[in-house]
Amino acid sequence: MEVVGKSTVHIILDSCLHESTIYFSDHEKLLKCNPYCSNVKYHVDLGIFQWVFQVNDPRNNPITAVFFVRQHEESITVDDSYGQKFVSRLKPGIHLDGKGKRIRWEAVHDYPEFDAVGPNTFIGKASSEICLLHHKDNRTSVFFDTDIALDFEISFPLNLMPEGILKFMSDAIMSQIMQQATESMLCQVQSDICCTSAESIVAGAGK
Repeated sequence: MEVVGKSTVHIILDSCLHESTIYFSDHEKLLKCNPYCSNVKYHVDLGIFQWVFQVNDPRNNPITAVFFVRQHEESITVDDSYGQKFVSRLKPGIHLDGKGKRIRWEAVHDYPEFDAVGPNTFIGKASSEICLLHHKDNRTSVFFDTDIALDFEISFPLNLMPEGILKFMSDAIMSQIMQQATESMLCQVQSDICCTSAESIVAGAGK
């Protein structure tokens, strides 16, 4: 049965667009802020990343989920159709200077062989949209939207439940786990950027 999870988070960083883009472009550093991510590997020859996530199912059995993604980055403006989708999600009172970045992670279906971490290892599909919009006060709005899908083997006694009800419950649980993990990850990003900014101020004062 395919289980689908979705998460969407908006945060505002106390850093300019350039600094924020550098952080969010560092795929491995960013993913390691996720509490469920145990490993990130870059396949240089293929230009793709391999994620390994580890969680427990409702019966507390360990599950390993492996994803393969490719990263893309491009400049955007608040006036193009893509930028407008995210501008409409901002609260009133936020003033943008028109510049932005789009970082996209797309699922890779032709992936290399790998060693399964355990018996409950599943290959999933993941995609993310990271939109960064620059504020006139030199801060950055970050919208982080992620979709994943995992094809699970449902074991007894869960497989006795009606499939529609089981899928609804599984999708809801997956989305809840993802939302909490993404919020935790971006809190860590905010903390890292604040620490980096403070270190820069101290270093500047010492000159």
